[in-house]
Amino acid sequence: MLFENESSRPILPKLETSLLEDLYDEIELIGFPVSGTMFNIAKSDYRGDVLSKDLRQYEGKVVRMVGDFVCDKPVHTKNGKYMKFGTFLDVEGNFFDTVHFPPSLKNFPLNGNGVYLVQGKVVLDFGYPGIEVQKVGRMPLKPDPRSV
Repeated sequence: MLFENESSRPILPKLETSLLEDLYDEIELIGFPVSGTMFNIAKSDYRGDVLSKDLRQYEGKVVRMVGDFVCDKPVHTKNGKYMKFGTFLDVEGNFFDTVHFPPSLKNFPLNGNGVYLVQGKVVLDFGYPGIEVQKVGRMPLKPDPRSV
């Protein structure tokens, strides 16, 4: 041959990846997970005592739910105090709403995206269930394996 190639063809190593790494990459790049949900990143397997679809059955009772934060709406009461309305997704992907009155919001603030454990009383407003929050807290996440 006129132009003989003496180099050997490179052999690439098998690339290893994991769902957890993919989820952290997606959150870093686009702001939310696509290959799974935030529940896949939560350190605890606890998903609450109640699902969104069953909330009506618990009217007037205190429940604990785990939800992926979607958004909140800050408002002021007629007395000028700060409160919020929140929207979350449960583990099945169904929405549920929360009401954070000034005393609970002051002691247990919402701090943006993440998976939260919500405790509160189930109320029906116009036939739609919601939770009057007593306590809320962000659940810990599994460590990012990319930074190890």
